[in-house]
Amino acid sequence: MPTIRNETDRTRLTERINKLTGDETPLWGKMTAEQMMSHLVQGGELPFEASVPDRSTFMSRTFIKPLILHVLPMPKEVKVSAEMDQQADGRKPLGFETDRSLLIESMKKLGELSVDHKCLDHPFFGKMSAKDWANIAYKHIDHHLKQFGV
Repeated sequence: MPTIRNETDRTRLTERINKLTGDETPLWGKMTAEQMMSHLVQGGELPFEASVPDRSTFMSRTFIKPLILHVLPMPKEVKVSAEMDQQADGRKPLGFETDRSLLIESMKKLGELSVDHKCLDHPFFGKMSAKDWANIAYKHIDHHLKQFGV
């Protein structure tokens, strides 16, 4: 399974991120490329900064988390909380190039964490290890890069 803990996987994601110009039209969803980049930066902060309240449930922690982490692809058109929605209360873009750099930095930071690093809980999946965060980060970034055709 690809993960940003693997330097080769992280490099491949970085190459795809660097192909984006900011002018791409999404294949699904309503975000612009700039909003998507900001959304991914915000997602990369979640293991370290509590910016979204815990909305996890027994079902999301016990059944949905392992399916998303290890089995199913990231689903399209999932309604996210207002705090993670760049068209609502999500993190505002700082500019495409700035956010691109911040995303690449956050991938490296999360990818190089020690396996025993204590990360914050995921707002939907609950407790997650550094390895889990790296796996979901890869899937999340890959999902949005596909959304914008790279």
